[in-house]
Amino acid sequence: MNQTDEPDLLPPAEQRRARWWPRRWPGRVLVVCALLLLVSGSATWLERERIVGNLIDGYLAENGVRASYRLVEVTPARQVIADLVVGDPAQPDLTAQQVVVEIGLGLLGPSIDRVVIDKARLFGIYRGGQVSLGALDPLVFTGSDEPASLPALNVALIDARARIDTDFGSVAAKLDGAGRLNDGFAGKLAVTAPGIGTPDCRAKTATLFGALTSAKGAPRLAGPLRLRGLECAGIQLARADVGSALTLAAGLDGVDAKFAIEARQAAGLRLTVPRISGTAKAAFSGKGIALEHDLAFTRLAAPQASVGTVTAAGTWRSGAPNAPAGARSEWNGRLTARDLVLADGVKAALATASEDVSGTLLEPLLAQFSTASARALEGGEFKAEAIIRQTGDDLRLIIPEARLRSGTGETVLAVSQINLGLNDGTARGSLMMGGAGLPAVNARIEERAGAGLAIRLAMADYSSGTSRLAIPRLAIEQDARGDLRFTGLVSASGALPGGQISELQLPLQGRWSDARGLSFGESCSELRVGGLQLAGLDMGAQRLALCPAPGAAAMVRYQNSLEIAASTPRLAFAGRMGDVPVQLSAARALLRYPGPLALEGLDLRMGEGTAQTRLQLASLTGELGDAAHGQFAGGAGVLGDVPFALSEMAGRWRWAQGALRLEDANFMLADRGALPARFEPLAGRAASLDFAEGKITALTGLYNPKSEQKIANVAFRHDLELAEGAADFTVDRLTFGNKLDVEDLSYLAKGVIAFARGAVNGRGRIVWRGDNLSGEGRFSTDGLDFAAAFGPVRGLKGEIHFTDLINLTTAPNQRLEIAAINTGVEVLDGQVRYALRNGQIIDVADARFPFMGGQLVMRPVTLDFSQPSEKRYIFDITALDAATFVAEMELTNLAVTGTFDGSVPIVFDASGNGRVENGVLRSRPPGGNVSYIGELSYEDMGAVSNYAFRALRSLDYREMGVVLDGSLTGEIISKFQFDGVRQGAGASRNFITRKLAQLPILFRVNVKSESFYELSTVVRSFFDASLLGNPMDRGLLRVENGRFIPGDVPAPVPPLLPQNDPPALRRDETLVQPPESDTQP
Repeated sequence: MNQTDEPDLLPPAEQRRARWWPRRWPGRVLVVCALLLLVSGSATWLERERIVGNLIDGYLAENGVRASYRLVEVTPARQVIADLVVGDPAQPDLTAQQVVVEIGLGLLGPSIDRVVIDKARLFGIYRGGQVSLGALDPLVFTGSDEPASLPALNVALIDARARIDTDFGSVAAKLDGAGRLNDGFAGKLAVTAPGIGTPDCRAKTATLFGALTSAKGAPRLAGPLRLRGLECAGIQLARADVGSALTLAAGLDGVDAKFAIEARQAAGLRLTVPRISGTAKAAFSGKGIALEHDLAFTRLAAPQASVGTVTAAGTWRSGAPNAPAGARSEWNGRLTARDLVLADGVKAALATASEDVSGTLLEPLLAQFSTASARALEGGEFKAEAIIRQTGDDLRLIIPEARLRSGTGETVLAVSQINLGLNDGTARGSLMMGGAGLPAVNARIEERAGAGLAIRLAMADYSSGTSRLAIPRLAIEQDARGDLRFTGLVSASGALPGGQISELQLPLQGRWSDARGLSFGESCSELRVGGLQLAGLDMGAQRLALCPAPGAAAMVRYQNSLEIAASTPRLAFAGRMGDVPVQLSAARALLRYPGPLALEGLDLRMGEGTAQTRLQLASLTGELGDAAHGQFAGGAGVLGDVPFALSEMAGRWRWAQGALRLEDANFMLADRGALPARFEPLAGRAASLDFAEGKITALTGLYNPKSEQKIANVAFRHDLELAEGAADFTVDRLTFGNKLDVEDLSYLAKGVIAFARGAVNGRGRIVWRGDNLSGEGRFSTDGLDFAAAFGPVRGLKGEIHFTDLINLTTAPNQRLEIAAINTGVEVLDGQVRYALRNGQIIDVADARFPFMGGQLVMRPVTLDFSQPSEKRYIFDITALDAATFVAEMELTNLAVTGTFDGSVPIVFDASGNGRVENGVLRSRPPGGNVSYIGELSYEDMGAVSNYAFRALRSLDYREMGVVLDGSLTGEIISKFQFDGVRQGAGASRNFITRKLAQLPILFRVNVKSESFYELSTVVRSFFDASLLGNPMDRGLLRVENGRFIPGDVPAPVPPLLPQNDPPALRRDETLVQPPESDTQP
């Protein structure tokens, strides 16, 4: 061994010495010790100890070796030296307790027969590829070029130990043995190296125990090498026991080695191997390296799969270390893997992936792939022939053939002629995949001249049930920069969430690079669909042009995160939902992820003609993610024949798990079922709507837009496929008052009811099926006051049952209780039975009130307010008490007795002008009395007049009849007829009156009156309830003790007198009798 790279030039004398000087440093250490003993022995033999000492010291000094020793014995046959120390005594490089050299005599003179070294301790270092033994280096490393060999020296080593500190840790060895070094040595060697290794590869402990022998110049070491806690480049090995047998060549220039390997618990590179076993043979020489191995890896497990047994058998051939550039080295082997099983994690991942795409065409395909792959691998076998070849700087992996067979022997994966450049990245070869339940894939990898790789791939139809996926073509090319460009086509059919797609043709165009990641769609492409069924919508063949969004380089990009930027200038789909035609279009569509989704001019139409359902949105914006969401505005829509129209729609939307949800939506609801509209527009607030599987459900509150008073809560549902649905609404204490009047809800109330005060509760339902629309509802009030067509009403109570809520038609015999009605004469505590048809036809079955001690009943009548027409009412009066009538009318100067029955017909023409036609009241027998109980206002009427008035102050009658005729807007003529008249109690009696009493007397009195003007105003208000106004607000009525009381009425304006006023008339006096009491024709 050399300390330097250049050999020393030796003089002739030194060259002669080199002939017997050992070439290896262990032999030289022994020779040095022997010479020391020989010299000292010779000195002893010559009895010259001083001379011997000088010789030893001179030799050591000549080689620059510092040493100390003690001569113990010097005889011709034996020399003993003790306490040998070489190097610094404080840190010696070699020590020996005793060295004994046995001298023998031969024909050529004395020679060393045997050297015995006891308790030798050697210290050295190994740094940077060189060994140093400290002070012994000048004696050991002489630079000789003679062939290396073991010296023919008989040596006995007793407890010899050495420690070498290296770049990889410290190595300690112990050797006990004896024999001729080059032939016949036998000893026991023990080596330990705790923590030996490099920062990247280190063992906690490494030990070697073996038998060290020599034969015919070749040393041999046989024994176990044990490693514990080995960790190299992320690979851990808990323990390894290697039975080794190493034999060096006689020239020490080659090694033959055999290994029996048994290792436990290897892990790394996401692999675990509980056991590694096998054998290996190696031969190292100046001609090269040859390695042959046969290894078995038991229960190898990866995250993706586990293998019962993997065997690797092969050979490695390499040229000499000093082989010329371009020399080849090659590993050639066979790999076999048996009992392949997919890992539980992969099975779970496939199951999870199948769940993640639940409801899509990928779900059955992934489920089938999971089952088929597990079945194919179960008990399967993988075999491969592989070559790793290095020629100069070119390192390649060659796989002539590899196959994966299922447990039934079916080939599911085959590769051939694979040639991979591990340094330059080049590759070529073929791959085929298939088998029962697995996709059939064919791929070819090619190298292009002057360019990178080119991969041609195709996958035949892979189907399960109605789901199908195919890749008819896919080309992947690598450019000079290493970027990959791909073009191809994907075809698919199968389920979608809530629907089905068939014959989807999706062009693939994009690139991948380390710098820019993955991108799809750098230019416009056309997506084609053979058919699409979604949420009950069946669309035929469709085409959609997709382009990168303005400012975007591609439609889809992925570099650490997914980005989508696609647009279409116009979106248009057409199809059918059942038998209903459907059209969906948008003027502009923009899709970004992450970022806004924007649709403008969205128009959805379902059906035809008047039954068409239509939804329009001016704008829809949002973002895509796990749950797509956003906002919409400018919406309007109608739902088939449902008589409602939506407008001014705005709110938030969300799409998740195949369902659409609208939240916090506002809109206007209007009647579109009739002209003019039957109800005023209502405002929807905070509405929510869900659309899934062709069904719509919604909740909202409806408000009066002017007062913002809540009208009703509405729950809505609709089935688009069946074209049926319902709207349930609840009215909770709808309060009429200063903020809200009935006319604010519907024009139908105009002229019928106004100035309402009170609350209404109720429930209703509107149901539709196709063009068949119906509805019903019940509404009630505990007390409602209003001004009606026939006068002010107070305390209306009862429930109304609408059997046709759309047309405002009720069931027969609806009942209402009325606390009071004042049509000029107040009636109290009445009941009405009626029915309403079409909102404007009232069938009054019965209306009756207690009236002046009797009863007022309106005969059954049908009132049609849908168009101007003549209307007739007949009021039957039964048992009217005249005294009660006078009291109710507060005629304090009159006293009348008698009971009357009769009827009063009232007719209104088309213009609303009313008249009384032959109204008749007749007294019941035995008649009654009419008397004036007040004082005369004028006492100067003349003697005759005063006398007559006193005589007629009280009259009894046997019969009285009253006939009423005339216009309610003008004069009404009242005809009074008294029969069987005589003086009553309190009248003045005299001879004349007594004579007159004996005669039959009949009074006929005609009264022309304009006092019905106010009554006519009330009747006209039947057509316009606001004409009267609220009589209480105007001060005409007040309520005392639950009854209407007239207020302070202004004094009447005095009538103007005609120009031909008789001279006797006093202008400041009223007449007792108006002209109507004069003689009538």
